[in-house]
Amino acid sequence: MELIIFSAIEGLQAEVEQLRDVAVLAPSRIDQVQRLLTGARPPDAIYIDDSRGTPLAELWDITARAQQVGARVMLGLAGPARSALPDALAAGIPATGERNPAVLADWIGAQIGRRRGSGVHRLPVIAIGAAKGGIGKTFATCVLAEGLRRRGLDVLVWDSDISNPGLVPAFRIPASAPSYLHLVQRGPSHWNPTSIKPFIFQPEHTRANQHGWGRIDLLIGSHAVARAENDIRLPDWQGLYQGIIALDGYDVVLIDTPPDYLRRPYATHVLQAGGSVILPTPPGARERMGVGHMLEHFTELAPERLERCTLLFMEPERGVTVTVGMVAELFARRYPRVGNLGLLPREPRLASLADEHDGYISMLDLGPQSRFARAAHQVVEALCALPACNPDCQCLMSDGGRACVSGYRVNER
Repeated sequence: MELIIFSAIEGLQAEVEQLRDVAVLAPSRIDQVQRLLTGARPPDAIYIDDSRGTPLAELWDITARAQQVGARVMLGLAGPARSALPDALAAGIPATGERNPAVLADWIGAQIGRRRGSGVHRLPVIAIGAAKGGIGKTFATCVLAEGLRRRGLDVLVWDSDISNPGLVPAFRIPASAPSYLHLVQRGPSHWNPTSIKPFIFQPEHTRANQHGWGRIDLLIGSHAVARAENDIRLPDWQGLYQGIIALDGYDVVLIDTPPDYLRRPYATHVLQAGGSVILPTPPGARERMGVGHMLEHFTELAPERLERCTLLFMEPERGVTVTVGMVAELFARRYPRVGNLGLLPREPRLASLADEHDGYISMLDLGPQSRFARAAHQVVEALCALPACNPDCQCLMSDGGRACVSGYRVNER
């Protein structure tokens, strides 16, 4: 079941996501709600309230549109529109003045016939975001995945940048690998862990090994399939997201997101849903301007989540006059709540050797004592020191030779 939640009540989305067999869509603007209702495949149900200051006339308009397309409507009227609560109930529309997110989620579940699942499991999620291409987003995803793997974690990498699937050549993914875009076309009833697992590609070269390393598996969106089929709608992506974070057998999900963040606001959704976002940040003028635009976007749509956003600085190319230190100081002054993961240096020789190698090999293996490898491990250590990426996830308890560090499992030294 697809359910729209349009509300500013803190924690409500997380509570509703615990209902069984419910894919939650959480648009941030009223016009997005209207487009979802008038689309080719409208949602099954919608909960909308006045906590965002939506005028009563617009609430009634959305209610009428939802009823016209056969979507079940639920209203929350506890703020400016509370006086309309008796009118809604008299018209036979389920309505409530409840504001407690847990109680409200149970009320919504009762209206749509869904109960909470027992032992809800949600994976920590980290989205790698960017406002423009070519700044090292996919490169950063590969480095972080390898660094986490070498600390004993099982990592699922989700390639959401289907217009430029850079993870395919980076990890040497064959053309025969399954594409999750085929799964998307099957509809919401298939966006669950059982149906998702056959579409996860498990390369031999990134499996767990005798050194205590974890593994890297991938969800790939084939470029050929992306051209042949319809583009992924945001509600479809959000529905698939709910199925992926319910998967067993992984410690963390890394999402390589597309740079067109206004049309495909995947990083924004991750932030709103309680995950974390890492923004690769080269110090060039255009690159740092793009990062600033994304941070302004997050400030507008998820201001309470900025602490879950961190910058990963990238060493500039030769000839760039501004330094990383200057740019880091600039961002720290303007966005004091946004973190700093550190700096990844450029190693063009190692990168070229990895690209030309016969098969997959990590730059961390080509230069294990290099400046790049030392910096990469420092960045991953900084990531492991951050709080868990999902407010509902359990801390990964120590086992074997591993210790728990703020929600991540790392090898003891």
